[in-house]
Parts: sequence; C-alpha cells; structure tokens
Amino acid sequence: MAQNEPSAALRLTFLSVVVIVMFIALFSRLWFLQVLAGDRYAELAETNRVRIVVTEAPRGNILTSDGVELVRNRPALTVSADRQRLLDDSGEPRDDDAEQVLERLSDLLQLEVDEIIERLSTRRYSPFRPVPIAFDVAPEIVFSVSENRELFPGVVAETLPVRTYPEGELAAHLVGYLGEISEDELGSEGFEDHRAGDLVGRGGLEQVYEPDLRGRHGEQRYEVNAQNTVLDVLSERDPVQGHDLRTSLDHDLQEATERLLAEGIETSRSFIHEASGRNLPSVGGSAVVLDPNDGSVRSMASYPTYDPREFVGGVSQDYWAEITDRDNHTPLFNRSISAEHPPGSVFKIVSGAAILQAGASPGTTIDCAPSYEVGGNTFRNWSTQHEGPMNIADALRRSCDTYFYDLFYRQWQREQQTGGAEAEILPRVAEAFGHGTQLGIDLPSERAGTVPGREWRMEFWQRNRDTYCQKAEELDSGSYAQQINADLCQFGGVWRGGDAVNTSIGQGDVLATPLQVAAAYMGIANGGTVYSPRVADAVLDHQGEVVREIEPEVHSELGLEPNELSAIRDGLRQVVHHPRGTGYGAFSGFPLDQVSVAGKTGTAELQPKVPFAWFAAYAPADDPEVVVVVNVEEGGGGSQTAAPIARNILEHYFEFSDPDDIAFEVGPEFND
Repeated sequence: MAQNEPSAALRLTFLSVVVIVMFIALFSRLWFLQVLAGDRYAELAETNRVRIVVTEAPRGNILTSDGVELVRNRPALTVSADRQRLLDDSGEPRDDDAEQVLERLSDLLQLEVDEIIERLSTRRYSPFRPVPIAFDVAPEIVFSVSENRELFPGVVAETLPVRTYPEGELAAHLVGYLGEISEDELGSEGFEDHRAGDLVGRGGLEQVYEPDLRGRHGEQRYEVNAQNTVLDVLSERDPVQGHDLRTSLDHDLQEATERLLAEGIETSRSFIHEASGRNLPSVGGSAVVLDPNDGSVRSMASYPTYDPREFVGGVSQDYWAEITDRDNHTPLFNRSISAEHPPGSVFKIVSGAAILQAGASPGTTIDCAPSYEVGGNTFRNWSTQHEGPMNIADALRRSCDTYFYDLFYRQWQREQQTGGAEAEILPRVAEAFGHGTQLGIDLPSERAGTVPGREWRMEFWQRNRDTYCQKAEELDSGSYAQQINADLCQFGGVWRGGDAVNTSIGQGDVLATPLQVAAAYMGIANGGTVYSPRVADAVLDHQGEVVREIEPEVHSELGLEPNELSAIRDGLRQVVHHPRGTGYGAFSGFPLDQVSVAGKTGTAELQPKVPFAWFAAYAPADDPEVVVVVNVEEGGGGSQTAAPIARNILEHYFEFSDPDDIAFEVGPEFND
C-alpha cells in the first residue's frame, strides 16, 4: 500500500496543475472579454438589440427640355414574402410548410422555386420587411394571395415604386437603366452611403447623375428581443425623393432622329453598293444633333437600340445576352459616343485647318490628280479624272484626296527635318477639334479615338513588336503576310510619308466617334469654339425649381484666322450647294433657298467590309443653330446613306415636311 502512495500523490499533483491551468485560462478569457474587448462586445450587444429597417427613396425623374418625362416612378403591384418565415439561415426552406408555400408561389407566379429562393436571399432588403419576389403582377394574382392567406402565410401583396419609361425605348442609351451595386463599388468613393443590394444607375444619365437622382433612404430603428420581436420604435426618418434631372433633349426631335435613323438604315439594305456589287449591309449607325452655340445635345440616337423596361425588377439572362451579342450588333452599345471608326473625308476640315496653321494659304492651289506616288506606293483619289487645280474650298467641295496627299507629304518632309514628333502639327490641331481626346460629355463610356503620329506610332509598335516578329517567323516564307509582318517587326515604329498621307484623309489609323465629328463641326459652325457636349441642363426639386444649372464648358479653341475659317466654311457650303459638290445630289429638292446647309460627305474604307458612310452638317450655313452628324456602319458612300438621313433630320428640324411624310431615298454613290 505504501508503494502506491507516491503514485497517488503524483496523480493528485497533476490534477491540481490541470485545474490551475484551466482556471488561469478561464480567468484570462474573462479578462480579455471584459477588459480588452469589452467596448467591442458592448457595441455588438447593442447592435443585436437594435434593428434598422431602410425604406427606399424614390429616384428623381428625367425630363426632356420641354418637360416630357422620359423616366419616372410608378406604383407597381408586387408580391413579397417574409424571408425569415420561409427560409432558414442557410437559405433553404425552413420546414415542410415553408416548402409548400414556395411551391404554391412557383405555380402562381410561373417562377422556379430556386429563382424565388434566390430573390428572397438578396441582401438588398431588410430582414424586417417583406422581400419583393415579382413586380407588375396581374390583379388576379393579388386577389389570389389576399383571399387565400391560409395558403400563403408570410406572403403579402403590396404596391411599391418602380422605375418606369413612359416613352418606351426613346433615348434609352441616354437615360440608362438600374442595376444592383457591385461588391467593388460598395464603400468606394461616391457610394459611401449605399448598401449591399441597392439599385444604382448603369449607363446614361442614371449613372452619371446617381448622387442627384438617388435621394435619401428612410430609416426606422427598432428595439427587439432575442426572438426578433419588436419591443419599441427608437427613431424614424422619412425617405427623401431624389432630385429631377432636366435634359437639353427636344422630345419631338429625339423621336424623329431615332425613327429617321432606323428607317434609313433598314431601307438602305435593299440597295446595291456598286463598288462591291453587294447589298448594303448597313449593320448599325448613329446620329448626333448638337446646338453649336453651347454644345447641348438636342438629340442623339444609336441603332440598334434596347428597351430599358426589361431591366425593371432585374434583367433576364436571355435579354442581357441578346443586347450584348456582337452577332446582334450589340444593341446596348451607345455608338454615338463609344464607336470608334475611321472618319474618312469628314476629317478633312481638321487636316485642312492643320495645313493652314502650318503655313499654307487658303488660296494655295494643288492639282487634283487621280493618284499620288509616295515611296513607290500609289495613293488614289476617289475620282479617276484629272479635276484641275484646287484651293482648300474647292478640295473640300470635291473631297479631293490628292490635294491633301500633296500638302501633307510636304509637311511630313518638313517635320522630318525640323524635329519630328515635337514639330508635328496634326495631332495638336486635331486635339483642339476634339479628336484624340475625350470631350467630357455627361455620359459614361465615352471613347477618345486615335490621331496617330510619330510618338503614337513608336508606342504602338513597342506594344506589338513581339507579335509582328512571331508572325514573321511562323507564316510561309515569302508570302505577302509574312513580308508585311517582317517589315513591321523591323521598321514598324517608323512614321513614314505614306502614314502622313493616309492620315490626312481620315484613313490609316485615325479613329473617331460620331460625337467627336459633331464637336469638330460645332467649332467650325460657331466661329472657333469647341464646347464639351452635355445632355443634362439642370437639376430640379420636386416643385420644378432649379437646384443647380449645368453650365456649358469650353473644351478648346480652334485658333483659326478669320480668312482660314471662312475658306473652310465656304468649302463646306459648296459641298451641298454647288452642282459639283459631293453632297449636292443627296439634297436635291431640299429648300436650300430658305435654309442653307454646309456639310461634308465621308466614305471610310475598312477592308474587307463595305465602306462606312458619314455625313456632317450644320445649318443655316450663315447663322448655324444646329449640327447634325450621321454615321452608317457598312452603309457605302457618305452621299449614299448618311447624307440622306441627315437631310431628313434637317428637314424635320426646320419643319419643311410633315414628319410622317419624310421617307429615306438613297443618294448618289461617291466613294469620297
């Protein structure tokens, strides 16, 4: 027995140590919870005791300049359900009764049970209020829920404000739509007061003017017990509706611009492009109408378009796929500000201004030959005839390519001798016209286009040199493609005379958006000022009083001398008024004696596609009040499709014909 005493003492000592260690651990934990983390857990306890219910604020309305509502809120019959009553913490049906309710809702709303559960699980809505499952339900469904409450416990029929579009698809690319806030946006600059699940502006004015349109949510703070039963109302704050937004859009003109663009594009597809022998594909296009005196957008259209009503209550995956599909020509894409295409001859006002600022005289004449040789390469004029000596006004009237080839090749030679990129005139002048830079329109996703030059060429080559060299090694030796890539691999960073020649007529690597072309012609029309285009005009309160004016902003000044500006304007007027002008045929029958029009046709090559058609104009030519630019992708010659559409828009604007009587008629084909 005595031999077991040390063993018993050892066990007793071990047990005592374990008890002491456990006591120390327990004491340490209590000290941490009560002393070090006491404030934090007190705050959490308070949070668990208080529940916050947020009431959405109705967004502000979006109006045309004449007060027509493009976007507003309306009451919608909605079926909502109590998430806590139907789902457990893991998002599954809470019990058999809940599962049966979900199945009944599925039959009633024609929605899959999984989709109903997904909608109930959104974090957008407080757990203390019913979660909307279906908006704009039929009254019969409301009656069914209301009269059979025993079959739908936790389900309510209610009326909620939703975004509505009284004018349907009108100005869809300008007003935008609503979508759920992303995780990246939560807490970021401009979204500090947003919550997970909030709907925010996507695209258009809804996105840019989100802070003005959104308003302030209401908030109720409730004291609850452990079973989430409300014990008391601690505080309440009513929601405040967002401000309204008045735009510069003319409702009637916007409607006409969209209709005339769509009709022109669709009708043109039945005509033949003689140069290719194909029917005009005319896959898409855009039209921009600006007030040249302040840059305000009077109308803007992009074709094809989309329906913002499809986004109310959440856009379906099928519709999203349809409007973002390239095979459908991407209807969600706003071509007016985001489509970058070679501008072709509408760019000649920019290159003309550049060559004048480089020292050429408006009276300088160059022979308009059918072709021009540079470094063993032949650059052709659109006309195959010798057309005699021309000054800049004549060259614009006939869109003579070789006039610009000659002057720009000489300018390239001077720049080579006097400083290369630092001496380049075209990129600097083009930026003053609004090319190669964002204009700052109050719409998202504006693109800057491209005005190439020596510096741009070197940077582009450095980014792509490895690709050129790899293709030169992989392609069949001696093939045309292999030779091109081998040349680019070695010399692709060199700005050559042929590059300067091609750029002078808006080809090569020049890219521009329709908005940039409109801004350039705005500068010519108003005497030299390019404004940043804007769609919104003012922020209003609910009584229609102005909260904030959205003032015009100057983007740049052209810096042309009066005689230089006069020469360019004279050439643009002749394009339409002179029998030898490239736009004359498209305006046959237009009352030019009442309203004179100045403009420029453009036909941009983008092989192997049918050319892209452009027309840019302002009117009246002597005292401009409107600028119109039309682009038709794969629409053939500028005089063939774009000019007739622009003519129809001007005819409507100046009220020369009843809108319903204006029809598209294809114009003569010039590949200018």
